[in-house]
Amino acid sequence: MNRCLVRWGMAAACAGWAAGLMAQTAVALAPRDLARWQVAPGNYSGITPLGRGRYAVVSDKDVRDGFFVFRVVQDSLTGQVTEVVDEGFRGVASDLAGGRDAEGVAFTPEDSLVWISGEADQRIVACRMDGTKAGRELDVPALLGVAAIHPNYGFEALGYDHVKGLFWTMTENVLKADGLPVGPGVQGQAALRLQSFGRDGQPRATYSYKLDPPQVEARGRQYAFGAVALCPVGDGRLWVMEREANVPKRRLKSRVYIKVYEIRPVEGQAGPALEKRRVAAFSTRMRLFRPKWANYEGLCEGRRLADGRRTWLLVSDSQGGYGNRFCHLRDWIRVLVQEKETDKHEKE
Repeated sequence: MNRCLVRWGMAAACAGWAAGLMAQTAVALAPRDLARWQVAPGNYSGITPLGRGRYAVVSDKDVRDGFFVFRVVQDSLTGQVTEVVDEGFRGVASDLAGGRDAEGVAFTPEDSLVWISGEADQRIVACRMDGTKAGRELDVPALLGVAAIHPNYGFEALGYDHVKGLFWTMTENVLKADGLPVGPGVQGQAALRLQSFGRDGQPRATYSYKLDPPQVEARGRQYAFGAVALCPVGDGRLWVMEREANVPKRRLKSRVYIKVYEIRPVEGQAGPALEKRRVAAFSTRMRLFRPKWANYEGLCEGRRLADGRRTWLLVSDSQGGYGNRFCHLRDWIRVLVQEKETDKHEKE
């Protein structure tokens, strides 16, 4: 079997792709606090659809291996979330004392397996719908292994394209071999390695994905920057969510910047990096009144609306309610809705 068809620096630019990029943009709806539905504070870092309005959600601080099941109800006309029910955790004791640091999650409907990427061990492991281990995992190349990553900058993103039969993953920031983690004061190329795997678990191709430059000028007491989610959206296209979170000494100046880009990896196309097009962007900040500071880390497709438009769900990692009683992170769920063609024409 091919170990890894590395095409470092490959791009997706091709004839007609620029025109195709203009086909889709998304609008962010107002976020909803999960606490309104008595969902316990957590460290929700990834989400994937299981079907019939249910989603597997992973937590990066849980000492167990497995996932939560959330039932999410969306309005059929607007896409807004009207209810979230936590149906409980499904999993087993972890082999690692502090857990695997689950960050990404994907579902393969062909065999009803939930695949979870762990940043602590850089493994992508499958479990059954009851949370028990399935004894299967993706064959991660050594160049993406735990020894190759900077601390806390491993596999955050994971997605599965059921049409192409491909898994997709990417480290949050650059590998050790590619330099220091990019952030304030460290610009560099910020080129990440987007890796695909087949249904057999074997690596396929590697592409180069370039992050936007950091927006934060000075690193705070806590800082994170990079790609945190991948979502296949059809025709071989992927959505990549970039997140930059900064908590300075004065917490009221804390900000989180979210950008979602569409890319299309095409095997055999040469170039410096994948061409990308922004489909959504917003930021959140800490404030005393009407707080909506949110550290979004998970992205997946939601329901289709009555008019045929698509929606996507974002979940945030509150780090168990990080902060103090006046200023703290909350667990939010937010919807991106495919923009209407009439709205796009009016903007133009």
